[in-house]
Amino acid sequence: MANIHFHPNHDLLSRYANGELDSASSILISAHLEFCPHCRQKIAAIEAKQARILESSESATLTPSLSAMMLEIMAHEPAETIIEEVTDCELTMEDKTYPLPSVLQRHNDKIGPWSRLPGNIKRAQVEVSGDSKMNFIYMDSDSSLPEHTHQGQEITLVLAGEFYDESGTYKPGDFIVQTDEHTHLPRTREGQDCLCLTLLNAPLHFTSGLATLLNPFSQLFFRR
Repeated sequence: MANIHFHPNHDLLSRYANGELDSASSILISAHLEFCPHCRQKIAAIEAKQARILESSESATLTPSLSAMMLEIMAHEPAETIIEEVTDCELTMEDKTYPLPSVLQRHNDKIGPWSRLPGNIKRAQVEVSGDSKMNFIYMDSDSSLPEHTHQGQEITLVLAGEFYDESGTYKPGDFIVQTDEHTHLPRTREGQDCLCLTLLNAPLHFTSGLATLLNPFSQLFFRR
């Protein structure tokens, strides 16, 4: 999508390509890649570079004749094609439906029921391994999450609709990373809702007005 302005950085993409990320982070990047041809090209370039390095390393340990034979086989051997059946799955929110990212379509049984949060926000937990917490977050029209910062890292992937904060407007495919250096107030405009997939490795910390009274209950955003 041409309107994607926020992407995983090169380090995250490299670790994803190398299989070094935890499963939850990999799910989020896989979902972003469904939207983003720019990052798909970056992943392809990283993998091609890795293949050249591996080929060079292996060739250096082979005799010249064996090396030539291996290169000939690699040049003519057709790549194996693996086809997996994917079942179309959707999230239903009141009278609206949203397609699930392909990476989650075979694991829709890991998605919990929807619950309400402050600011006319709804949340459905996604069961993932590790200590980080993954959630679908639905912001209805003209809604907002109380202003907050982060005790750790929060990654948000916009799946449908849009939201905005002090730093900009975020649309489908945008991959937004927030840390304890950021304070923001996410909200939607009148007539515009938003569905996101988020990953937290620590609770939120509310920073403004009466919302600070919620801090003793911030585990609501971080519980299983």
